Formats: sequence, C-alpha cells, structure tokens
Amino acid sequence: MNTSTLQLVPSASALCLAALICLSPSGSAFGSTLSSQAPARPAPVVTTGEVAVVNAGQDVKPTQNPPRPEEKPVDSPTPVQGPAPRLESGELEHNFGRAIEGEKLTHVFKLKSAGQADLIINSAKPTCGCTVAKLEVLKADGSREVYKFGDLLPPGTELSLEAQLDTKNKTSQASSKINVYCNDPRQIVTLGLNAMVDTYFAITPNAIQFGDLSVADTQERTFEVAGKKAGGFALSLEDKPKPDGMQIQLTPIEPDAAGKANRWKVTVTLGPGAREGNLGYPINLRSDETVAGAVADANGQLPTYGATVMVTARVQGLISFEPQYLSYGLVRPGQIVGRSVTLKTFDPNFNFSDVKVRLSGPNDQKPEFPHAASFSHVVKPAADNKSVVIELTLNGLPETVDGSFQGRLIIETGHPQKPELQMLFSGVCRPGVKAPAAGG
Repeated sequence: MNTSTLQLVPSASALCLAALICLSPSGSAFGSTLSSQAPARPAPVVTTGEVAVVNAGQDVKPTQNPPRPEEKPVDSPTPVQGPAPRLESGELEHNFGRAIEGEKLTHVFKLKSAGQADLIINSAKPTCGCTVAKLEVLKADGSREVYKFGDLLPPGTELSLEAQLDTKNKTSQASSKINVYCNDPRQIVTLGLNAMVDTYFAITPNAIQFGDLSVADTQERTFEVAGKKAGGFALSLEDKPKPDGMQIQLTPIEPDAAGKANRWKVTVTLGPGAREGNLGYPINLRSDETVAGAVADANGQLPTYGATVMVTARVQGLISFEPQYLSYGLVRPGQIVGRSVTLKTFDPNFNFSDVKVRLSGPNDQKPEFPHAASFSHVVKPAADNKSVVIELTLNGLPETVDGSFQGRLIIETGHPQKPELQMLFSGVCRPGVKAPAAGG
C-alpha cells in the first residue's frame, strides 16, 4: 500500500482498513513493514456526503459545509491585494467662514488617483440633502468630463468634485459631509463643508404674542427689523392672505431718498373681528437684496434675503367656556360624580345675571336625555358677574343602567349675540365597577 496516495472508498470500508492496519501481527510481512516505523494511527477520514476521503499522509480535520462569504455593501468594495490604489485630496475640510442664511456656497475639491493601481470610485454621497456633488475627470487636453462611477482611473488621473452647502433655514454652525466610496484601502474618503451662518436681519423681538383677547378687542404689537450689512434696504411683505382682523404696516426709520433704510418698524394690529380660536400666523419679510449664489426660479425670479416672525394669539368669543367637554369616565350604578364648567365673558357691556341650564340628548336627532333625573346642577356666579361656574353632578344612575350615556349641557347665557352654548358630556356605567378612592 502506498501511504502517500488518497483512496476513495465507502465510509465503512475505510474505517475497517484503518482498524486492520493498527491490529496487524508484527510477524506478518505486512505487520513487519509497519513495526519498523513509528506506531501507526488511523488515517484521518473526511466525510463528504456518502464518500469518505482517507488521507494517510497528513492530518485532516473534519469540516462542515464551507462558510458562506460575507456580504459586502455595494459602496464598500473588497480591498485589493498587491499594489494599492489611493484617492488623494488637496483638502479634506473646507470652511467658507461667515455666510448669510439663504446663501448657497459652492466649493470644488481637487482629487487625484495617487496609488500604484487603478482607482475605482463607486459613489459620492452627501450625508444630508443640502449638499449636491458633481464629480468630473480632468482630461489630458485640459477639458473635463463627468466621471462614470465604476470606471478605472489610472494612477495620476486628476478629478474635481463640486459640492454645494445650502444655508437655507440654517443658523450658527452649518456643515455637511460627502462620503466618497472607492477601492482605496480606506474604502471611504470623507470630505467636509463648514460655514458659520448668520441671519440677514436682526429682529427685536423675534416673535409676537398677543395672548388672550376677545373677538371684540383690538390690540397692537410692534417689532423692529435692522440689517446686519452696511447700507439701507427695502422691506416688503410676502404676498399671502392674512387672518381676519389682522393688519400689518411697514415703516422705514430715517429712510434715504429712495425709501430704503437700515431699520424698519413693523406694526401688527389684531382685531376687532379676529376669528375665534387659536391663531398662529408667520409674517414673511423680504429685502430687496438678491441671495448670493441663488438660482432663478421657473419664472426667472431670483430669491432675496428674508426672515419670518411668528404671531400667536388666543381669540376668545364674547363668551367662552372651559373645559370644552365633560367626561364622567367609568362609574357604577348609584355612584355620585361631580364635574364643573367655567363661563367667562369678554364683552365689557355684559354681565352674567340670569344663567339657566338644562340637559338634552346628544344631538338634534336624539333630543331627549333619558337620565336627566339622575343629574343636578348649581350655578355660581363670580362677584363681578364676569364669570360663572356651573357644577353638574351625577347623583347615581339606576341599577338597571349598563352601558354608555351621552348628552348635552345647554347653557342659556342671556347674551344678545351669543344666547346659548352647548357642551357635550358622556360616561360609561357598569354594574360591579369598584368604587374610586376617596376624593376620586
């Protein structure tokens, strides 16, 4: 038997052959041949499916299925073996310094294939949507052509990467990164853009809050707009509808002959006739100076520097009530639960003197409230009669009630313009519900 030869035999036969080699008598010709050498040991067996591979010359460890290759991201190629390509940049970070909000800042990075093998760039991706990159190859005749990702770049090839930082809606430190994926051993080369962004205007105060006022009230607020650059400017309002009852006036302070000024006063008047509810309105201001680096829109207009001042208010009706809805939650039959609502009047010529309350069904299609007898109410006017508290108490529903209930609290205010208010209330009654803790 030639011990340097691999034999393919059935698995059971291979095991038997290995056993005979170890147990062969030393007096036999076969045994005497082996006795003069180192003690024999069974030849390793590598099992693959139904076939055993016997390697008598060296040890072979049993193996499982071959390992699956790791999946590589598309943008992260496997590092090359041997001479390595390299992507070099004249600078990895570019700082634009100070900029005005809204400007689009452009910079060109100079790149080069500087390794010992062909460079391949797979993609150049910005880390946010504010940066747009264009990659070009510098040809021998000095012209440029857009690089096609995946093409070979021989050593010495020069490229340019144009990137743009959009400072719109940015303040203070603005930055963006561009990740260049390539077959450089680093796999990713990161380029950065930075700028310190300041607003075009200085606005004092930078927000207008009217607070609470009624639909019959009139209030006025002012703020000042100053330019941070030398020289005057024209100020205008963005053309859009204003809320009911709002007026805005722009007044230049010490204007020049052309009507431009470095400071402007803005007066905001709200009421009377403001719409009842919460008001939030952005005042968009525009100067007449074109944004540096801006591109014209579809109408050929160039954007100008601007700012936004938010106006907020809570406009009450002539009569308001809090809360807007009453919930009795989950109750058991016979349980007593109290709730209250507060009415206020913002009409200087009206006082609460004779407020009346009744209960009805949840809507006009269901005008009757079947559990009205289980409720009682108390009206408590304030000393100045400008507000009143109405306590609506559930005195306990009958044992037969099992389910939800809903109704309307109808409040007759006595006001000539708002004689009636309606408030929904509801709850669920279930027999066996545990009693709430004391004071619940």
